Amino acid sequence: MEFLIFEDNGGSYHWRILADDGTTLGQSGDFASYHDAEQAAQKICDGAASARFQRRESGTGPVDLTARRAAQDDDSDAERWLDEGGSLSSEAVAQWPAPR
Repeated sequence: MEFLIFEDNGGSYHWRILADDGTTLGQSGDFASYHDAEQAAQKICDGAASARFQRRESGTGPVDLTARRAAQDDDSDAERWLDEGGSLSSEAVAQWPAPR
């Protein structure tokens, strides 16, 4: 796996975790600078091995993301952004392999 730090067209920075096959496993919210996104990604990388895995309690159903998005009215929704023609800037993209 590896982390990817990138700048979006709005000038915000994000980190993304990629599987060996390039599949996105997770992505951050917005950061004001490349450095801030990189520091957050490093914290995730450093702490992931010691993170606890918690199972959902029985009786709780799946999360309704559509309802959650409607309730939040989040203008930074990635799907909506991509649907409206958003794209990634190739200028501020950097990759580094995760420690093994």
